[in-house]
Amino acid sequence: MEALQIRWSLEKQQKLADQLQGYWAEDKWCIGDCPIQDKTSLNYHGKKSVYFECLSPSLNAEIKYACWQKMDAKEWQIATLWRKASEIRQICSWLNTVSDKLSSLMERDVHYLATSFRSYLLMNGMYRSGTGTALHGNQQLVEYSTEDPRIYTLSQIYKFVHDFYDDRDEYKKDVWDIGKLGIKCNPSRSIRTLNFSRIQQLWLRDGAKRFIKYTLAIYSLQEAVSRLQGLVSFSIFVSKKYPQLLPEQINRFLVEDYLSYLLSSNLAEATRHRNISILKAFLEICAREEWLNVPDKRLIYQEDFPSIPKRQPRFIPEEVMQQLNQNLDKLEPTFQRMVLILQDGGMRISELCRMPFNCLTQDLSGDYFLHYYQYKMKKDHSIPISLEIAAVIQEQQKEIRQQHGDYPYLFASTYHSHKKEAIKQGVFSKVINQLAYDCNICDKSGTPWRFQAHQFRHTVGTRMINLGVPQHIIQRFLGHETPEMTSVYAHIHDQTLKEEFAKFKHRMVDVTGKVVEPDNVKAEMTEGIDPNSIDEQWMRKNILAQALPNGLCGLPIVQGVCPYGANKCLSCTHFKTDTRYLDKHKDHLERTTNIVEWAYENQDSRRSREILKENLPVKENLERIITALEEAENEA
Repeated sequence: MEALQIRWSLEKQQKLADQLQGYWAEDKWCIGDCPIQDKTSLNYHGKKSVYFECLSPSLNAEIKYACWQKMDAKEWQIATLWRKASEIRQICSWLNTVSDKLSSLMERDVHYLATSFRSYLLMNGMYRSGTGTALHGNQQLVEYSTEDPRIYTLSQIYKFVHDFYDDRDEYKKDVWDIGKLGIKCNPSRSIRTLNFSRIQQLWLRDGAKRFIKYTLAIYSLQEAVSRLQGLVSFSIFVSKKYPQLLPEQINRFLVEDYLSYLLSSNLAEATRHRNISILKAFLEICAREEWLNVPDKRLIYQEDFPSIPKRQPRFIPEEVMQQLNQNLDKLEPTFQRMVLILQDGGMRISELCRMPFNCLTQDLSGDYFLHYYQYKMKKDHSIPISLEIAAVIQEQQKEIRQQHGDYPYLFASTYHSHKKEAIKQGVFSKVINQLAYDCNICDKSGTPWRFQAHQFRHTVGTRMINLGVPQHIIQRFLGHETPEMTSVYAHIHDQTLKEEFAKFKHRMVDVTGKVVEPDNVKAEMTEGIDPNSIDEQWMRKNILAQALPNGLCGLPIVQGVCPYGANKCLSCTHFKTDTRYLDKHKDHLERTTNIVEWAYENQDSRRSREILKENLPVKENLERIITALEEAENEA
């Protein structure tokens, strides 16, 4: 924070003190009398108090102002304020002992103050550091050290006081508060600021501010964050290789050196491509708008961009999904439900985190649909869901009502539910990967699996392709804007699944043992469907209704519910099966044979005759099916 750059004055300090009225102006805050109460208030009786004991009234006022603002912004609750009471007291004690008596925190840089306070705590035997653990991207647990929490509290106080005194235009600061710029943040992300202080060259920092301000006006916040990261990368390169560089000295030789630097940094092709693209856009617009004295000529060419490998869907292998589901009960119920909904609906994690509380509707047939807003596409979206997932959502709604009352989201923030915030994407990622670590979830090769929320979306798309769902239906289900966005899943079908599909291509048989072509089965199932009128009902029936435990139902989907009743599949012409179910058919034949033999031995009873009538055709069909499948298996 730029303490020495802000225009601090006694006049501003008095203005800050004047903000404190009534309860907030007192040097002793009784918890029970606090004007801001919340659900944690019941845990603290009225005699508990927070003391502000700085000898300097102006320092006392600054600390009280910061604490008041934290409470008013709902960043602190009553419970938080009470936990901070001893920390505030020790901060005041330290400020009373500093050799160079301060009248404002702004007289020193925050890093200077933090170092001084740390030394004070160490000297008095009160410093409390700690350690924590975190999972890295390779699913390895690493240990890290943590700062004394009182140092963190001092930094929080400093920030609020700094923000009050700093009346510069937000765009001139080195750290932009997104909220003050009036820019809507994604509530499921934790982006609150844009930090330019990481750009070390002042000329580059000034140009970056102009560039990012322009970006925010025409693109998304996420694009601005990405562009800023790209310029930070360039700044680090310049600091290492050309510490005295001026903007007018940028030339083709430097650009080529930067390309080599990116290549040696072990970055993915897409990241290198992105950083080069950002620098190209930055240099060109700076020259065009005369923001910086950079050369007004082309410095980056098309051949400078690395080729990006064709994007593959990052689906979750079946063995990994099985391990996840087997250990799902180890998660808290909220996260269990999030995983189940992602597996079924395939929405983006940002859409799930911001799922509205009232997201379910039911049609006249009693089927459920999930409604939500696709922020990336800027449109409303609805998909059919199973009764089981509808029940999961209803259970989550019930829990939210009981714990939080009226709440805008289906999933409440784990830290700021009192602010009616959405759960954060990072929290979900942390929880599910901790489960993967604890339960040793691995792929077939034994490599620990690292979950990324978007993998669930890719898995849904890939599974639908594998089931033969038409690509335009998948496009509609996932809410893709163009067929090209959906075609990435078709690539998996055409390549890695083609071999698997071929294994069964001449082994699918009907109840008579006759080999049938899978394409003919697909045509049979979709008979009577108008491609121009396929809607959510078709998706629901296609996705949820055609699989059988021992084969596939080829009944045309437009006919709806099976008209033949239960247990009729093995005498039905629509029944299709393949070698995957051979063992099940053999078990079924053994049971059926035993029943038939018993009926032959007891032919005098009416029930025996009924059993023979029902089971002889099934036995004969099973024998034909098994013979045909065994022949097909021997030919393979």
